[in-house]
Amino acid sequence: MRVGARRFVFVDNKDPGSLFEMKFDAGLREVERIHRRRLTGVDAGNLRDPEGLTRVDRDGEIFLIVSSSLCAENGHRICDGLVRVHYRPDGDLPAEPMDGFRDWLLAREPTLAAAGLLAPDAGGLNVEGLAWDAGALLFGLRGPAAAGRVTLVEVPVDAGGGRWTTAALGRPVVVPVRLPEPDVVQGVRDISPDPRTGGFLLLLGRSTSDGDAPFRLGTWTRGSDRVELLGITFHRTAKPEGVTPFSAGGEQRILVVDDAGGYAVL
Repeated sequence: MRVGARRFVFVDNKDPGSLFEMKFDAGLREVERIHRRRLTGVDAGNLRDPEGLTRVDRDGEIFLIVSSSLCAENGHRICDGLVRVHYRPDGDLPAEPMDGFRDWLLAREPTLAAAGLLAPDAGGLNVEGLAWDAGALLFGLRGPAAAGRVTLVEVPVDAGGGRWTTAALGRPVVVPVRLPEPDVVQGVRDISPDPRTGGFLLLLGRSTSDGDAPFRLGTWTRGSDRVELLGITFHRTAKPEGVTPFSAGGEQRILVVDDAGGYAVL
């Protein structure tokens, strides 16, 4: 997620107590080692398996929202967490966890409640994408997935306002979106607003760890029920899990972050 002219922040699902920041020079070369930004106010269990990240601007301030995968693992380990982070350029980052977000969501959306009991590779709930738009958070589901479509969940929220509790949330709405290839099973691996078009970039990939669907990049616009694929392909060994568009030198670029720690500027 872009937080400055050439500054970007991303999550690492193995470190729920931090965000990570990278900086580029004018030639889009990395100018210093990726550094860890510790989250203060987040204890063990407040954020497990962080996967989604988005930015909210309010009254000249930047807030970052971090979402857990919200999945269940091994029949007992529940990954919960929706955390609001007050971004600042240096030092530790103050953060506020929202207690009980997963339970709140599953209680209000019956289509997700059954999936919430299953592990991701058994068709269970697995959130990997998160975007902010028009006063709502858009959660992109890696799973459960079905052939020919992906699922987004829209949750209205006062993201930069008062207390960070479930009382700030509006009723969730499930948004099914069709894929161009009706027989392919893919899930959302990330979703990011595209200011240039007013729509979103969707990073698609296999919905379970043993799937073989390729990673693809597409676009989606509110009001449409269909993803349009872009002519971008990824090497078979790549595992892209983060995407954000930005402009540099008058040109439109896309930063893609790989699950193995690499990145590419397209």
